[in-house]
Amino acid sequence: MKTHILTICILLLISGLMAQTKPSEKPPSQAEMQEMMKAMQQGMGEMSQEEKKMMDEMGVKLPSTQNIPDVNNKQLQESAGSAEMIIPERDAERIAGISKIPLTSEAMPAYLQSIHGEIITELDPYIIESGDKIFQWAKDEYHSTAVIGNMASGFLMMGKPPIALYLMSKACKDDPTDADNLNNFSALLLMAGAEQLAIPILNKLNKEFPKNSTILNNIGQAWFGLGEIDKAEKYLDSTIRICANHSQANLTKSLIEENKGNTEAAIDAVKHSIKQAYSMEKESRLDKLGYKLDKDDLNWDRPMPQDPLGLEKFNWPAYPNSVETSIVLEKEWAAFRESCAMELDKLKIQEDELMEVRNEVSQIRAQKLLEAGQKREYASLFPPLANKAFVKLKYLVDDSDGHLAFTVKQKTDALLKANDELDGFAKNLEDVNESLNEVYIKRFGEGKENPFIQACSDYNGAASNYLSSANSLLERTQADYLEMLRHLLNDQMYYDQYTKWPEEFEVEKVLAKSKWLATISGLTVKFKNPSSYCIHEEDGERGKFILAQFDDLHCAYHSEIDLGIGTIISDCSTLTGKIDLKILKDVLKIDVLKLGLTLKQRDNSEATFFDQFERFSGEIGLKKGFGVGTGPLKAEAKVGGSGFVEIDRNGFADAGLLLSADVKLGTNFVKPLDGINGIEVIGEDGITKAIDHGVGPAKDLSVTIAGIDAKISINAGFTVESKYMGKPSKGKGGK
Repeated sequence: MKTHILTICILLLISGLMAQTKPSEKPPSQAEMQEMMKAMQQGMGEMSQEEKKMMDEMGVKLPSTQNIPDVNNKQLQESAGSAEMIIPERDAERIAGISKIPLTSEAMPAYLQSIHGEIITELDPYIIESGDKIFQWAKDEYHSTAVIGNMASGFLMMGKPPIALYLMSKACKDDPTDADNLNNFSALLLMAGAEQLAIPILNKLNKEFPKNSTILNNIGQAWFGLGEIDKAEKYLDSTIRICANHSQANLTKSLIEENKGNTEAAIDAVKHSIKQAYSMEKESRLDKLGYKLDKDDLNWDRPMPQDPLGLEKFNWPAYPNSVETSIVLEKEWAAFRESCAMELDKLKIQEDELMEVRNEVSQIRAQKLLEAGQKREYASLFPPLANKAFVKLKYLVDDSDGHLAFTVKQKTDALLKANDELDGFAKNLEDVNESLNEVYIKRFGEGKENPFIQACSDYNGAASNYLSSANSLLERTQADYLEMLRHLLNDQMYYDQYTKWPEEFEVEKVLAKSKWLATISGLTVKFKNPSSYCIHEEDGERGKFILAQFDDLHCAYHSEIDLGIGTIISDCSTLTGKIDLKILKDVLKIDVLKLGLTLKQRDNSEATFFDQFERFSGEIGLKKGFGVGTGPLKAEAKVGGSGFVEIDRNGFADAGLLLSADVKLGTNFVKPLDGINGIEVIGEDGITKAIDHGVGPAKDLSVTIAGIDAKISINAGFTVESKYMGKPSKGKGGK
């Protein structure tokens, strides 16, 4: 039984680690996770069949731990996004192949056709077959190559760059004048390792749309990939002059500066990059360069509601300041506490139900973490924005300087001091009553004056003075304490909303509500009955009190973009892509899981999850705000509002809104396609197969953008791991 208990503890440690992590603690490393997995494997191996059966009967499903890989340090670094980054060597052969004659509009169709021919030779035949089906379906459905380009961008964001490249190539061939598609096609070529093919297109776009930060960045990244570092730096510097915090240009610039030995300049460049968009890769890079990321280094656009649970709505009966009011208010307080008790009972039932859901989902997640480890795939213990929130929102709950503990102690001490003062008030009342007893004991009895009215007035007056003093003190100190508690709960809820999985957050909400109700129902209030000398008719009516209702702490940040083949949705910490199998599988008879393979990858048994994602940033706006002919959307654009999404080698990294003063515009947010990272897949029966991590849309910043209305521009990042249209770049690591 000891083994049984130990194993359960280890399981809960892994599956519920997010809930157990203290705000001030740094999230566990992949190495620490590996040790926990091995410990779990050992503990499960020591379990008897009887114990395993008992756990099964308890509803605890044991995840498989077979073939847990022996991950080495290099793989651990790669999974955390901190692998060594290299400077490519100059590729003279590819550079020499770039035409010195500028590409013209007349020559563009033939040039695109030649590139398309090269793409066909590199991609898996299934990609080509599927791409043709998707292209024709979209052309019939939308009659727009712009929409097809957006669909291609959607596949890229969902970790399927090969099908994205093929679709974008066909869209550009179909309409060689669409600048947005041409830019995004060029970015995809960079990611595929075909920088030399992208440069002529980008140079033409640069001439047509000068000083466009997106185009300039992509040119800089292309020259960087070819190892032409001086030329790359010139374009990257131009990009940064226009957009100081450009995510991709600054990140690549940091590699160049580090290679020169300019560590401070390298740090400064990453700080500018992470200011626009966060990624663990960037934070790891700053750690490597010797800089500790601070909350002021990050932007945060999620609105923080003032009173998310509606705690300010709650009130309670008045504090009696006289014997007369005490008679009525004591019954009201009893009714108030009874209402609180009934609500607490309901919350306890909710808590138990939510805990059951949380435990079930946590076990599924633990299983998927193990499966990801077996496949050497990236998997996160935390929600998409948690790592960013750990840094940006830590101040809300962090008590490393003892401030929170000091505040709580201060308010608690005030309550204790008030109790001491209450003892003094009670002693004073006792003394007054003793004096009154000495006076009135002589005046009551047979044949005496028996002054009931006067005695009633004197005793009630003394009791009323006590109630006025005691309850005034209690009301003041307890209100001060409750205000502190309200702020603490609200801050914790806001922090938890971004650092906990939704099913964990639902539990935390119920616990916070219970904490509030238990506290307000336990408020200390003093009551006094009328003196026995008073003629008082007992009021048989019960007290009445209507308890306020909690507000539903919903997400005030929802956006959705429909890409034709699925949607990409954001609800605060949840960032989810939904692939619509009803179109791809039923209508087009396409296997989605094969859409990420290249010909080389199909023949390469070492191809992993990391082969599915590239480094890039996406800018998204509405065409009515950024019309045709304005060129690719700029990273710094604010006209009409826009949004951004950041992807690195691990998949989703960051997303958010860039709003103008008069527009509230949502954007698209993504997570990797694999279920371990939260992608939902709509099955042929219309039922979501994967776990639904959504919290539910809110009305505050809720926007839906249809693919036909969206304008999407891709800012490529550096690519030294070229896979299917180029060979992996050779080079040297940063100093």
